[in-house]
Amino acid sequence: MRFTAVVCGALALAGTVAHADGGTASDLCQSALRKAALPEAVALCSRAVDANPADARALTHRGGAFLALAQFERAYEDLARSAALDGGNPLTFYNLGVYFDKTKNPEKAVEAYSTAIRLSPGNPVGYYNRAKAYERLCRSGEALRDYQKIREIAPGMASARAIPTSVEACSSD
Repeated sequence: MRFTAVVCGALALAGTVAHADGGTASDLCQSALRKAALPEAVALCSRAVDANPADARALTHRGGAFLALAQFERAYEDLARSAALDGGNPLTFYNLGVYFDKTKNPEKAVEAYSTAIRLSPGNPVGYYNRAKAYERLCRSGEALRDYQKIREIAPGMASARAIPTSVEACSSD
């Protein structure tokens, strides 16, 4: 879908940009991201950020698109800025966890996923990714606790992903 929305005006209270189709620029970039239209998502999110540099949602979504495009430094810039603007969005911290995983920093990944879990404790994907990061750090007990939590809060996911009941011992060499 081509970006055809026309800026109608700013909504004073929310500070978002309204478009002719009724969605905000952040909504449009999120929609493109969900469709995996990554270049379009980057362009739409960039327009949202240009219109409102404090649009933390658009920064989070653009950061997610940059992650998917393996543009890690650009992703980090957007996600860190979004976290500074709005420390309450679990998706921002989940995406930061992915960034730290991709850039081989499992300690920071655990921190970011832990924040995402604190903000959205019912989301099993954060537990799953944190468990994988714990495994990379040879912290088997913590990984197993996260896998158990997934079985408790999302039994459907647990069966679909074959959540481990044990973790191989590793060495930190």
